[in-house]
Amino acid sequence: MTHPRVVLAPIDFSDPSRTALDVAARLARHTGAALHVLHAEDPLMAEAARQGGIDLRADTEEELGRFIASTPSAAALAPAKHVAIGPPVDVILSAARTLGADLIVVGSHGMSGAERLVFGSTTEGILRNAGVSVLVTPSAWAAAGAGGDLTGAGPLIAAVDFSPASLAAARSACALAAALGTTTELVHVVPELPVLARWSAHAAAAVREGVETARAELARVTADLHCAVSVDAKVETGGVADRLAAAAAPSRDRQPILVLGRRGAGERRGVPGSTAYRVLTLAKVPVLMHIE
Repeated sequence: MTHPRVVLAPIDFSDPSRTALDVAARLARHTGAALHVLHAEDPLMAEAARQGGIDLRADTEEELGRFIASTPSAAALAPAKHVAIGPPVDVILSAARTLGADLIVVGSHGMSGAERLVFGSTTEGILRNAGVSVLVTPSAWAAAGAGGDLTGAGPLIAAVDFSPASLAAARSACALAAALGTTTELVHVVPELPVLARWSAHAAAAVREGVETARAELARVTADLHCAVSVDAKVETGGVADRLAAAAAPSRDRQPILVLGRRGAGERRGVPGSTAYRVLTLAKVPVLMHIE
């Protein structure tokens, strides 16, 4: 994804999905993308309603219209509305393929279980199986600008571990930063080595060597990006997820978007790893999972 052309915003009428819809609408307006809003209806509930003589699809379409109308950034775009019956993850991924969406925007909220405490089973399923990039928005996040777009958002912070997926994510961060009129930061984290105290000097030396190697490699990556906006590259040390979340921490004059790389859903080890889930858990800003 360079910058999105078709944005899909699945909603379940919850507050987190309203935040996701707001972000999706602002991004679509800023980049000139088409916005589609989708609700997946539970098949058992739809059948029960049908047997009771209720047209649940029509009721849901009306409710979807009200939900959009009460989200000003989305209402201003008059997005296409879709209601489909089936398991949410299947419905959302099918709609993304049918509509040619190149970005799915979802909220981070959950039910139970490890990742689901934060993401919810639907968001987790989308992250694991999507063939296009996914933007996960924290429920407490709010855009800085009042103009209905993402003016004021930035920088785009790309986590770089020198894998092909992370380099693709860095290119995506550059392209999106240019579209949003902001800058890009590349961050590589050299993890500290957990060793016995008597080996700490050797571990520290290894980390220092890793930092110097990473700085040289990150400088090469920065040059190869040919980014149209300013790029700041930095090497951190410590826990990878913790340092990335800290690098993307929002402040009064910064409203970052964090970009991670993920292999395509059909490739070996295509799902996000434990570090990515940890980052998504800790981050207080939208996280774009870039998928090649």
